Amino acid sequence: MRHHHRVRGFTLIELMVTLAVIVVLLLIAVPSFQSFRQRAALRGSAEEAMSMWQQARFEAAKRNSMVKFGVLEDAGDFCIGLATTTNKDDETPCDCLTAGACDIARFPSDQAEWRGVTFSAATLGEDTGVAVIDPKFTTLTSFADAGAITFADPAGGKSYALNLHIDRMGRSFLCESSAAADHMSDYTSRICDP
Repeated sequence: MRHHHRVRGFTLIELMVTLAVIVVLLLIAVPSFQSFRQRAALRGSAEEAMSMWQQARFEAAKRNSMVKFGVLEDAGDFCIGLATTTNKDDETPCDCLTAGACDIARFPSDQAEWRGVTFSAATLGEDTGVAVIDPKFTTLTSFADAGAITFADPAGGKSYALNLHIDRMGRSFLCESSAAADHMSDYTSRICDP
């Protein structure tokens, strides 16, 4: 008595259909993933800048001296530096591209930490990119220093932009730039100029 066992497996057609479904799903998912990465990089960089601003206010109170927060851009590289100052009208950012030039802190230590995010504008400090913090009240030494720093997203499919906005009292908040071509869903109720 002979038993015939049929070998079970996938046919070539079944395998090809499965692969086609996987390819279609990947084609749908990749743009969404890329957009997610862009938003995460932009949000992370803007939050790091806001953290630097909070540190500047804290250091001004702790050291009981004026602290300047400055954005420096040079040949496409940019950074944020914190340094003490004795002049409330100081409009020169410390050289945060050079290690040790800022006596409090700097970000980033390497341009790769921006994760492709670019600096596009600064209206802070009457367009100088520098604001000086008063140590007694941790507010701006001059109301004219209020403004924003605009960050643009990494190159990719979407065009997002976030602002670190500093008000006249020295308070900071993140908002979506009114000039952004594409919008981030978690900032739709927080849109500001520029």
